[in-house]
Amino acid sequence: MNRTTMRWPILLAALSFCPLSSGASARAAELGSRPVSWEPRIVVAKYLSQVGDLLANEQPGQPWRTLGYRSDIHSRDELLALPGIQARLETSPRVVELTLWGNLPKLSEFSGLESAVILHDSRSFDLDFTLRRGRVIVTNRKESGTARVWLRTEGAGFQLTLGEPGDSVCIALRSYWPRGIPFSLTPKPDEGLVHWLDIVAIKGQADVKVSGVQHALSAPPGRSFFHWDNINGPDATPRQRSQLETWADPSRQPPEDAKPLLETIAKYQAAIKESDPRTVLFGLLAAAEKEEDREQAKATAEFAVFGLAAINDIDRVMQALEDPRRAEVRRAAALALRQWIGSDTGRDRLLYHFLMDQLRYSKHHSATVLQLLHNAFAPDEPETYETLIEYLRHDKLAIRVLAWRHLSRLVPEDLAVPYDPSASPAQRAKAYEAWKELIPSGSLPTRKKKK
Repeated sequence: MNRTTMRWPILLAALSFCPLSSGASARAAELGSRPVSWEPRIVVAKYLSQVGDLLANEQPGQPWRTLGYRSDIHSRDELLALPGIQARLETSPRVVELTLWGNLPKLSEFSGLESAVILHDSRSFDLDFTLRRGRVIVTNRKESGTARVWLRTEGAGFQLTLGEPGDSVCIALRSYWPRGIPFSLTPKPDEGLVHWLDIVAIKGQADVKVSGVQHALSAPPGRSFFHWDNINGPDATPRQRSQLETWADPSRQPPEDAKPLLETIAKYQAAIKESDPRTVLFGLLAAAEKEEDREQAKATAEFAVFGLAAINDIDRVMQALEDPRRAEVRRAAALALRQWIGSDTGRDRLLYHFLMDQLRYSKHHSATVLQLLHNAFAPDEPETYETLIEYLRHDKLAIRVLAWRHLSRLVPEDLAVPYDPSASPAQRAKAYEAWKELIPSGSLPTRKKKK
């Protein structure tokens, strides 16, 4: 895949003259990029968890709805578990159990957030589903015999065979824009998303067949780990592990510092029984501003912002990115938007048009936001730092936030100059001058020599 160095001023100027794509719309950016399905919609599963842990969406443009215990689940509906929440369902008849396993940064090192799947009607498999993003656990629930599963992802299909009752695998899909790939309204074939799929046997044994080749997995200490990505294809053979990766171990207990997040999730689960997901998430975001405990406020804001991105409320996430009062809300929004544009092909272009059509950003400002979200820069190029430092005094708070996010990651903490994107113009100007002195034009960050 091409990793050409980005020339920011030239590329942004070129983007500012690109016409609007005829197929893009502001409304599509709010709702995500799932195409309308014309396959039959029939009952294929039953829901097993509490009200609100699983959200369902029949068609793009419709609101997300909650499901009650033992509710019917239909093929072609998109099913969603918000970040940090688990939701279980079983096929009808009861053969395979599928658990959507949402994540939050403090809960595990898995980089995904929400989990989303679409079930399909199939006569050839016990479970046929598309993993759109995130983690799931698939378990054989037959009384005897094998369970056969067809797993679909963008770019490949996998046949899974769980040999005995109780055999189980964890499947994780991560999609992202690799560093160095710039935003473009007309991307080249080699400038697309990376789709990274891991399949881990967590109990018993499983066979994985892809591209006509079958691989045998066995829970640790056996060959339990199998990887595929759309750049290099599948592993030649599964990898041996002495124990499960922590992100794939469903029995692992959350760390102690995750307690505020778990309390926030509990508040969501209590409130969702009486309301809709968007209203509950709005309420949590408002409650975070009044919360006196700093860690609890941060956890509540993060869960709310990540949840709003998961249900494609990009308008509200952009408001969070431009929140002049709360740095933790802005940080969560920056990560949520980065994840959102990387989770599906074309979402970056949807966001670009949404910024112009709904938020009245100029073409140039919209392109700048997307370049910053793409990580389209080279850390060893002086132009990167020169451009990011210039953005520290940009008129748009969102651009200042994203530029500061990159600078604070690229420059060692002991060298970095303190900066607040929401500070007064005079304070920002003072910090800008300090950054210019620290990294003059044409240079890279260097540690000062000790006297």
